[in-house]
Amino acid sequence: MDSNFSDEKLMKIEAQAAVREISFAVEFVEISTKLPNTDERAYMNIRTKEGTKFCVELTVQGYRIIGSQFDNTDDTTDVSDSTFYETIYALLDQHSPKYRLTFGETLAGKLQCLQQVQGNEETTEVQ
Repeated sequence: MDSNFSDEKLMKIEAQAAVREISFAVEFVEISTKLPNTDERAYMNIRTKEGTKFCVELTVQGYRIIGSQFDNTDDTTDVSDSTFYETIYALLDQHSPKYRLTFGETLAGKLQCLQQVQGNEETTEVQ
């Protein structure tokens, strides 16, 4: 089976997963309902915690910002560039300081919970 074919089929699934995975660290995220999402290309609308709007395109090449308004693919502002990011996390890390902060705080919180659980297990084993 052609690997490009299977990668292209995953664009919609990848975009849906990205929406779920970043929703905690942005103000708003959705898969565009106005732009034509296909097996080869998906579009996402994102508003960062800073209030910045992006229209993001996902292809087999990666994620890239293509507009500074939702559902806008022909934006020529400074926010739109040809840089492709391998992950949605890399894109947001580059364009949203509050995303970085939220991600770091969430990770630290989860690590602290894990440490507490492990501490409780050790205490239980000693008793």
